[in-house]
This record gives sequence, C-alpha cells and structure tokens, in this order.
Amino acid sequence: MIDYGQEEMDYLSGKDPVMARLIAHYGHFERGVEETVFSSLVTHIVSQMLSNKVGAVLNGRLHALVGVYTPENILSQPRGSIKGIGISQRKADYIVNLAKGAAEGRYDFDALTGMTDAEVVAYLCKIQGVGKWTAEMIAEFTLGRLDIFSYGDAALRGGMVKAHGFKTLSKLRFKRYRKKYAPYCSVASLYYYAVNDDDDAWL
Repeated sequence: MIDYGQEEMDYLSGKDPVMARLIAHYGHFERGVEETVFSSLVTHIVSQMLSNKVGAVLNGRLHALVGVYTPENILSQPRGSIKGIGISQRKADYIVNLAKGAAEGRYDFDALTGMTDAEVVAYLCKIQGVGKWTAEMIAEFTLGRLDIFSYGDAALRGGMVKAHGFKTLSKLRFKRYRKKYAPYCSVASLYYYAVNDDDDAWL
C-alpha cells in the first residue's frame, strides 16, 4: 500500500477542491498487506480479465494449493494442477514461466527500487502475461510509488467521473488532472477508487 501522510493530503487538497472534499470525507487510508513483486505478479495474472470476486476465489484456490506465492512453491506443483483449479491454460503457463524465470535469476526484482517509474513499468511489461496496467498497479501498490495515475484503470476513471460529475472523461482531461496531482498521483487515485466503490451518491 502507498505510504503517505498529512503533507501529501494537504498538497492535493490545495490543488483541487473536489479532491479536498474526498480527503475530508474519507480521511487517511491505512497501509494494506505488503506483498513481494513476485507474489503481486502472480495475483494479478490470476485475476486478469475477471471480476474481483472470481479473481479472489481463484487466488484462494491457488494459495490453498501452493501456499505463499514464491517461485519454489509455484514450481512444486505440476502445471496441470494449477490449471485444474480453474485457471486457464494460458494463465497457468504465464505463472509457471514467471516462476521459472525468477528461480533462474532472469528477473531481478530488487533492481526495481533503483529505477524510475517508467523504467519499472517497462521492465515488468517484458514479462509474458504482464501488461501496462498490471505493471502500473505493482509500481503503485507493491513498490509504493507515489506518482502513478493509470489511464487504463477503469476504477480510477469511474471514480473521477463520479466525483466530478463528468459526463465523459477524455484522455486530455485525464492528463490535466494527472499534471495537477503530480507528484502525488498515487495518493489521489486512492480517493477516486474509494468514491468509485462507494454505493452512496456523491455531490
């Protein structure tokens, strides 16, 4: 989860009155469970193109099968066993190939800490089965990068539309807000996620 405090909240509140209202309403979001880059990659690959509910069910089954997501634990199970819990053949291949690559040292996830945000996303996107959105989510929530604002994130866009009362959200408008919230775009995104998930009407 993103590590932030009053300084970031005050900065964003001063940039946008709607964001100020969101921050006042929801307060500070506590840090969540910390994952490794490898385990986050597996979790995201399992959940891709699925609802949150179905993704959680499949991840629960995979955890029951292998335990903690580590390369060694993934490789302890035959590929067919992973597919047998309801994960597609393609995703099972992605997961096993990722585990092999990590076990063989082809991926250096520790090196990500010294990379820029763009370099992190580019590095992760080289992994089979990892797209830009997944890479951005790992940069934001696993590595704790503070300035990620993903146009590919439907929940983020939905929260912005709901919070501001927009009818549409063009890429140009999105970029304007991204520039406004920098260098704390990740923090701003938390509040848009919250309002997107909130069943209550906003404004």
